[in-house]
Amino acid sequence: MNEIRVDSRAVSIEESGFGIIEIVVSMFLLGLLIISFAPVLISNLQFTARNTTIATATQIVNQQIEAARAVRSATATAPSCNDISLFLAVTLAPVVDPRGVNLQPAWDTFAPCTPSVVPGYIRVTVSVAQVGYASPTASATTFVFVASGGY
Repeated sequence: MNEIRVDSRAVSIEESGFGIIEIVVSMFLLGLLIISFAPVLISNLQFTARNTTIATATQIVNQQIEAARAVRSATATAPSCNDISLFLAVTLAPVVDPRGVNLQPAWDTFAPCTPSVVPGYIRVTVSVAQVGYASPTASATTFVFVASGGY
């Protein structure tokens, strides 16, 4: 009574289903698929991690540029050379991105504040680099209006 007819032969109910060889072969094939997709997954993870660092560095650059443009003395509506010099002289603290990478922002003044420039614009650049790397991860240049010398 424990038999089923399949293709004119009797198969017992205990013998129906997957055997160990079918399971081993299917696991082998599944392993091959996983191994073939591993490089794609690893490169996507590296790409995502790099983009996270670049996005954080870009955000820091934008914040610093907006801070430079917002520099004002207590009595003037536009910054003086002294205000800008004091602002740019401050060493910026390192920032840690969501992945734990240390990013160091830095200012660079291309045109120093001299009496021949005032009133006018001075060109400043902020860059953010990963600690331990020479080339910046993100950088931007802006012009800041200087109304007076304020030396």
